[in-house]
Amino acid sequence: MFVLGLLAPIYSPYALAKIGLLQAHLIGAVQALVFFSFAWMWPQLSLPDTSKKIATISLYLSLWANWIGTLFVGIFGAGKEQYIVNQDLVPGAKGFWNLATLLLINLSQFAVLAILLAIIGLLGCTWTNRKKNVVNIASLVIFLLLLLISLYQTFNPEFSNG
Repeated sequence: MFVLGLLAPIYSPYALAKIGLLQAHLIGAVQALVFFSFAWMWPQLSLPDTSKKIATISLYLSLWANWIGTLFVGIFGAGKEQYIVNQDLVPGAKGFWNLATLLLINLSQFAVLAILLAIIGLLGCTWTNRKKNVVNIASLVIFLLLLLISLYQTFNPEFSNG
């Protein structure tokens, strides 16, 4: 992600929304640090296997969706149809790239679940060992709720994040 973040501005002469490429550049560099941090602590987490897999999927999904969404904003010009800071659609704007970038950026909400599970895994060693089923079921339910929320916000942009 770090290398891709550094390479994103190369396309800038051809980009339809250059500020989107700047965002992809910065997000790629910053999120690479997040990946390094999580990679360092991941073996130390005391989560049940299912919850650890959910946390891993949530982390990858959120960080890559956020970076690819901002890259799409720049390359395909969704930034002309969509506010860059606030993800609500511009009134009257339509288009596939608008929905694609909105979905990708809404999927970045999964970072909340990854961080929550990482905190639980770092702090609750004895508790998580005794309550494996509770942690697994809660992780799965929150994962599915976040997926539904992301889809709802994508197709109802007035409730979108931002």
